[in-house]
Amino acid sequence: MSFRLILFIIIQLAALIFFIETLRRVAKRANEYHLTESRPTLPFGFVRLRYAVILYIISYIVWLTFSIVLYLVLIDPTSSYYLGTEGTERIESLELNL
Repeated sequence: MSFRLILFIIIQLAALIFFIETLRRVAKRANEYHLTESRPTLPFGFVRLRYAVILYIISYIVWLTFSIVLYLVLIDPTSSYYLGTEGTERIESLELNL
């Protein structure tokens, strides 16, 4: 394994650990404080905690997907060579020199 791939995996694992810890803390605090969700207690009158959590999960999945795509395109284009068609050329200028 290359150093770039190891670094990429470490960053992804750190983001996953942070993501899981944040969700655990939100669940703990939500069970600790029994707040009623009414119009005066909600931000803007409609933002519920579950909406914020769902948005957080979706944004994590989008970040994970785009980071993998960017890794394949910019950092290690040799691994993404097999994803394209046989007649296309690889663009060498996109590879980052880390």
